Amino acid sequence: MHVIDHWDFDLAAANGKAAEIGMSRVHQVLDAIPGGDRRDSWRDDVLLVACELLTNAHLHTPGVTHLGIDIDGDRLTIAVTDQTTARPVPQPWRPDTPHGHGLHIIDHLATTWGITPAPGGKTVWAALPLERPAVSGARNRH
Repeated sequence: MHVIDHWDFDLAAANGKAAEIGMSRVHQVLDAIPGGDRRDSWRDDVLLVACELLTNAHLHTPGVTHLGIDIDGDRLTIAVTDQTTARPVPQPWRPDTPHGHGLHIIDHLATTWGITPAPGGKTVWAALPLERPAVSGARNRH
């Protein structure tokens, strides 16, 4: 991957507001991308994936420490680092409950996603195409 643009946000001192601050930063990045404010459907997908990553880390770990956003020419990658090495596990799909769907949503919207070790925790990341594909293809999970 050849990174063209990179945004790096330290959220360790956010005092319980990391998800809120992180989402604000994602909005700022999307506003800075040429055309990022005019592709509503694509923007909604990016915001939903970012929200799921940040919220999952906020709810299921001791804390969010970092948000990274990269553009490598044809995709945008959102990476959220938290303070636990425990890997997220997709919950069984239960349409009768409002919780437990985050990784299913990420898997559906991202072209690929994964988990990488980070100092003192892990990073969960998801990549989306810069342009929404006309036909949804196979997804790669790591």
